[in-house]
Amino acid sequence: MSAETFLFRFVGGEFAALDVELFRRVVEPYVVAGDPDLGEVLLRAEDGGTAEVDVRGGGADDPAYLTVTHISRGAALDVVVRLAEALGAVVLPVGCPALLFREEQRRHLPSALRETALVVPPTGAAVGEAIARS
Repeated sequence: MSAETFLFRFVGGEFAALDVELFRRVVEPYVVAGDPDLGEVLLRAEDGGTAEVDVRGGGADDPAYLTVTHISRGAALDVVVRLAEALGAVVLPVGCPALLFREEQRRHLPSALRETALVVPPTGAAVGEAIARS
């Protein structure tokens, strides 16, 4: 999966900042290159799979979100899902509906995303399958 995938958090239909400190704590065990303090890291999962993660935004008028690219098959997507779940984020793969882990997240989505959003189990396999079907 080399297409960009975004992790956004929404509150009341608006972008809400992700907790960058929590991001750093969650990814720390998986970082093999880059610097979580700078927001650009290469993660390696337990099975050797990798994903590149960049923190974008973070200014006063620009809430932080994550861009994930070059996600290899296997456990790397599980790491991305654990990160999204910890941050209360929605997974937004390019060209796919928003992927939610809990139905209650739907009410916080912007109206344009709400109807087509899919609730999936918080596993890499479920997210990968939803992306493949889209």
